[in-house]
Amino acid sequence: MHLPRTLLRPFLHRRHFSAIATALIHTPEPDHILQPLTYLDGFPKPNPKYDETILAIPRKDSGKNISAKERKVGRVPSIVFEQEDGHLGGNKRLISVRSDQIRKLVNHLGRSFFLSRLFHLQVLHQFDSDSNPNDEDIIENVRVLPRSIHLKAGTDAPLNVTFIRAPSDAWLKVDVPIVFRGDDISPGLKKGYIFPLICDIFAVTMH
Repeated sequence: MHLPRTLLRPFLHRRHFSAIATALIHTPEPDHILQPLTYLDGFPKPNPKYDETILAIPRKDSGKNISAKERKVGRVPSIVFEQEDGHLGGNKRLISVRSDQIRKLVNHLGRSFFLSRLFHLQVLHQFDSDSNPNDEDIIENVRVLPRSIHLKAGTDAPLNVTFIRAPSDAWLKVDVPIVFRGDDISPGLKKGYIFPLICDIFAVTMH
């Protein structure tokens, strides 16, 4: 099939745009504007009345007897590792944190949320409940991620806590708890069907 040249002439003199220019001209409008992230109702959120900065003091020695003495005076033996696999070797700092503060954070956040939240760790020369620490009392300020916590069976008293340093340029693997909403109004669950839960946490890498 042959078309007359008079019909093809308008197309022969058209200018072809580059791929970049075409993309600029035909930039699609966003389907929707992303809304800011919010906290789920009924789940923990940062609250000024709960301490978000964990206070600690240095600890020179480790061992079963030392740990028992620390717990007897209201402190929890803890370790801050420098890297993800710090338990295999490398730099670490022995510290003790306040048992009442850790217990309050775990009770407020829940164990899974406590282990997936970043905290500021403030290492002091000594605990002083009468006044706020000043610059002379502070040995180190560092951002940390709780890696593990052991609780006493029956009382849920914290026995020990392990932290890992979390500077702003670090990539860390975090176990984030999974939350399901609407299970109380699901027609299927009301009829007796079972929701197969494979796991209650999933691992993500965060920066």
